Amino acid sequence: MASRNVENIRFSCSIEPAFEGLDALPVVKLRESLRQELRDHTNFVLVGETGSGKTTCLPPLLLELRNELGLKGGIAVTQPRRVATRSATARVSEMMGTEVGEKVGYHIRFEDVTSPETDITFMTDGVLLRKIQFDPFLSEYSIVMVDEAHERSLNIDLCLGLLKEVNERRRSAGVDVIRIIVTSATIERNRFAEYIGLGDRNNSVEIEGKMFPVEVVYERSTPENYDFIRGAVDKVSAIIDNNIEGDILIFMPGKGEITSTIDKIKERVVSERVEIIPLHAELSPDDQDRIFSPSEYRKIIVSTNIAETSVTIDGVIHVIDPGLIKQIQFDTRSGIEQLVLTKHAQSGLEQRKGRAGRTAPGICYRLFTESSRGERPYFQTPEIQRSELTQVVLSMKKVGIHDIEGFDFIDHPGKGAIHQALKTLKLLGALDGNDEITEIGEWLVDLSLEPRLGRMVIEAARPDINCVNEITIIASFLDGKNIFLRPSERQEQMLADRAHAQFKRENESDFVVFLNVWKAYDKSGFDPEWAKQNFLNEKALEEAKNVRLDLIDVLSNHGIFIDPKTKPVINKDAIGKAVAAGLIGNLLQNTGKNQFRKVDGTKGEISIHPSSVYYNNVPGPGSFIVAGEIFISPSDRAFACNCMEIKPIWVKEIAPYLFFQGKKDQKKQNQESGTSHSRSRHKSRKNR
Repeated sequence: MASRNVENIRFSCSIEPAFEGLDALPVVKLRESLRQELRDHTNFVLVGETGSGKTTCLPPLLLELRNELGLKGGIAVTQPRRVATRSATARVSEMMGTEVGEKVGYHIRFEDVTSPETDITFMTDGVLLRKIQFDPFLSEYSIVMVDEAHERSLNIDLCLGLLKEVNERRRSAGVDVIRIIVTSATIERNRFAEYIGLGDRNNSVEIEGKMFPVEVVYERSTPENYDFIRGAVDKVSAIIDNNIEGDILIFMPGKGEITSTIDKIKERVVSERVEIIPLHAELSPDDQDRIFSPSEYRKIIVSTNIAETSVTIDGVIHVIDPGLIKQIQFDTRSGIEQLVLTKHAQSGLEQRKGRAGRTAPGICYRLFTESSRGERPYFQTPEIQRSELTQVVLSMKKVGIHDIEGFDFIDHPGKGAIHQALKTLKLLGALDGNDEITEIGEWLVDLSLEPRLGRMVIEAARPDINCVNEITIIASFLDGKNIFLRPSERQEQMLADRAHAQFKRENESDFVVFLNVWKAYDKSGFDPEWAKQNFLNEKALEEAKNVRLDLIDVLSNHGIFIDPKTKPVINKDAIGKAVAAGLIGNLLQNTGKNQFRKVDGTKGEISIHPSSVYYNNVPGPGSFIVAGEIFISPSDRAFACNCMEIKPIWVKEIAPYLFFQGKKDQKKQNQESGTSHSRSRHKSRKNR
């Protein structure tokens, strides 16, 4: 039986309370037909256009199926983002006439709003991945629905592959397999159907959405350096000046562009009957949920692609789309990730268009030409093929996957990225010479941090170093968003720089700056108003506090106890040794003229970023630093952020082969550059 479109199938059945008033939605209309499909196929792909009801109506339908078949275990529904996880939970709970956390709950990092009675749990795909790591049979669940699979995030691709592994284990143990349901508006249906159906394409259905018509308006032409922010503001101004009703949703590539857009709208739009709302990942849940709150004013929502999927904002009539997105690109040769502004894929453009037309006819203004749309790929390159894979490989090793290269990825990431990840994990001590996970590797999984940060914590717990309290604070800051805010207005920037200067002292590293901030934050009673006054991101600080408490809890399971109220004590040598152990892969040496180069032999000069305390006080020629992050700017310059000078003897203890590599490179550089700096370099080596 071939894959088919069932848009015209109709059936007659009694609608349960969960579906009352929703009988016009395609998923509800096709309820009995879909139930039969799900009975027939253990694994199933549903491609449903925006507005079809797949995110909200399919989970209750899966619950019906579970009860009918007598399956044991709950239903997990994954979402790519927290805001979508919470909003979908609230909607389905309302449909089923239950409170959030009862029959329907959600689980995101630091928030587990479920109970023993919970049948349907919405969760981020990262939470599902962690559940698989610690329960290779995923025994809590009988059905897993992976929603918005078209996003192709690292976690989505890895979860799909690991769910197949879970079912292999279940079959071998004679246990009922998990039913895997993959849903999206725009995935390659046949590929996914074959992938989860072990070669069978019959296990897929495509249904139309329930949408009002959306008119698409393109630009006639765009100059080479088109100012898309100004273009978006022009569209907003025209909509308001012409009294065209409806809320406005503007997509922007990142937080900086969101801020600039909002500032320019405020300059141009004089109407007091508008409410301008930003939406991005750094906002608190309450601030994110403002987009759903009823308002007597016209809403202008300026968002990253967080609003692209699984988020229905009532009242949005106008969508303004510059057609751009920011994506991570990883260079396996340099080991450096770069955030690149790129054109969005056609499938993503359709998702954005679909945010209009949900409650009334809409209009989508695309700030590019119609001809340029056809030059874009239909799907974006999956994240797994353009990202650093250290955490992915460690997760796979944790669940017992030995042959990483031979793993059945839906799209293989390539040998280069896998080899780079294996190299990094060996450097951290997470894998042994046979690529088997070590005790350190097990610890790293428990800590649930990026492996380099976790390695810092483990090193800090050594009795001879003993700075684990301080390193849990530092790692918590590094694990989250940037805590320092620097507004776009010149005068505000000066105030922010002055406020931040109180935490930055001469001869102290960027990591000690974090401890200075923490001490002041603690002294304030963790007051968000204090954070705002000092131009600090209060949400990032709160997140860091939660991460630290989580780390303290995990460490207690390993017999290491920290009182959360303990004040940090700054022992620079101890902190430096712990930091160096985690960031040894970002070990840099000054080559002269305030430029650095990676000691592992990677070519390319790296500068200290202006935000670092070392920017105006660069350690001298021949000195070593480690960096928490190395990134490439839009102008193709490489910068090191969150830096600390370290002593060569520490490198000798942690990774002696890197030390000798560094010495060899230094000797070569001396020969190449003649004698102009020979005296200063000789003096530097002598002092070491």
